[in-house]
Amino acid sequence: MADTIKLFMWGFQQHMQHSLQFEAERFFERIDKDLDPKVFLLGVLTEEREDRHDICLEPEDCGYSVHLFSNLKQLAEELEKVDPEGQILHTHPVAQEGHTKRIGNNAFRDAIKKTLDRVDFDNETDKHVSYPTYVEGYLVFTILEIRNDTLDKYYSLTREKYANRFTIYRSFIESAIDVFLKESTNALKDPNRGFEAINRRPEEMLRESGKQFMYTISSIAENMEGLHGLYDACNAIASMRYEGAEGLGKLAVAAKDHMNLRLTLELEEPIKVSDYRKVRKFLELSTDDSIIVSDSALIYGLGELVGKYNPKKESMFIIDFISHFKWQVLHDNNPLMVVEYKLPNIPKERINRAKFYSDLPRIFKDLKKRQIDDLWDVTMRATQQKHGTMLVISSNAANESERLGKQSFAIKPMKLSPNIMQQITSIDGSVLLDKDAICYAIGVILDGLATEKGDASRGARYNSAIRYYEQFATEHPMVIVIVSEDGMIDLIPQLRPQIKHLDITDRIEELEELNKQESVERKKYYPLINWLERHEFYLTEQECSDVNRLRNELQQKEKDASGTWIVRHELKPNPEMNDSYYI
Repeated sequence: MADTIKLFMWGFQQHMQHSLQFEAERFFERIDKDLDPKVFLLGVLTEEREDRHDICLEPEDCGYSVHLFSNLKQLAEELEKVDPEGQILHTHPVAQEGHTKRIGNNAFRDAIKKTLDRVDFDNETDKHVSYPTYVEGYLVFTILEIRNDTLDKYYSLTREKYANRFTIYRSFIESAIDVFLKESTNALKDPNRGFEAINRRPEEMLRESGKQFMYTISSIAENMEGLHGLYDACNAIASMRYEGAEGLGKLAVAAKDHMNLRLTLELEEPIKVSDYRKVRKFLELSTDDSIIVSDSALIYGLGELVGKYNPKKESMFIIDFISHFKWQVLHDNNPLMVVEYKLPNIPKERINRAKFYSDLPRIFKDLKKRQIDDLWDVTMRATQQKHGTMLVISSNAANESERLGKQSFAIKPMKLSPNIMQQITSIDGSVLLDKDAICYAIGVILDGLATEKGDASRGARYNSAIRYYEQFATEHPMVIVIVSEDGMIDLIPQLRPQIKHLDITDRIEELEELNKQESVERKKYYPLINWLERHEFYLTEQECSDVNRLRNELQQKEKDASGTWIVRHELKPNPEMNDSYYI
């Protein structure tokens, strides 16, 4: 980048990129840290200036070359010409000017996304582009990349438009991405902001994401009166008690005449959803077989589900009031969003059965399926403990119960059953058991030395488990199941999944073959190298060296041929890797 560009724009972009990357990590960690957000800025020069580059990227090693965007303006112009919104004309000149500007900005956003997707043959990341901010002759876009393999874990809708024109959101995560990008656009307007470029706290942005995603739900019955009020109504209804009881029940959001709904009790005069107290009282009539029917603005009565619902139509959603201050949104029995104490998020799987059955035999040698079945049953019952609890499954449980005798209730060894778990986990402290589900102590207060692997954002129970594991797991195999009060469930250690070593060697051999060719076959090269980079943890020192060498040689051929290439980091072996990670 030329010195004139650095003096003019580089310092501002560098500062803002660092700030927005920090904000992205802080925000999306509250949703799922495995989303692994990456932020970079792209500036497009819109004025005729000889002392400015047409394209600026920050950081320069963001993984893309400025040469990739050499035809960006031309592509944006082509997309602008075919935008159907261009057929809409406004009588007021100010409105028309804003409309035209919006079409132009959308064309640039689409052009940037198409350009990025063109080199992502392996579809590794989901790419999102903000509306631009004008900064000294440049349109500056914030670009956010999210890992697709993490996104794929969560259920998502398919409909993107309301009335074939207005944007709605397919998932809570998609709404959260939009909220973050809007905040990024605003942050770029003020170059004097500090390191925390976004003024809103993550909790406030989560609430905005939930409210915005709820427009997708409330728009389904096409009653505009209910479009903006459903989210606040559900929060208010969930917070109320009726004659001392929690509000439990379900509400179907759909058109009144939906083919899969039959009214069993129809109100003479519909209740407004905004009349929270009436709705809360009416919720008492709801049962598992009889649910409230609403179009998001009005409640028409009670109904029942009939026939076979076609989920592709995305024409009906269920709001389930689970407990006091807790409700969730479902589509075709798939949870889309859960809101607890007015803070929305994605519904997380409480505990992964496949991972449990895969990890335990890697920790406890010669473990039989019958033993895992017993441990799974008691673990599942423990996860139902609302105030949280902890299970310590240790090969040294008998001796530990003696050592920790003064900070626990030692009991005569007994085989645990799911039926007794609710009782023994109702007191503070951990349950100490062995791999045969034999319990030796309850109410155990764990000890252990401080460790760098703790997490200040998590509670005392989680960090206590980390300290105990780090000090004693090297001596005796153990697994700790942590059930937090916030509903999060962790398995310690958090083992990576196993893979076949042959999958690695086969891909390195394919790279060797590609390198023998005169030119780079990008359609083969990119999926190979992206897969190897994602699985860097599993590579030996020699394999890292081989991949780095081959990649550098292939990248040089790519650079010589087109001048366009992706900047990549050097692969390094992970000291925690061992043969147990191979199947």
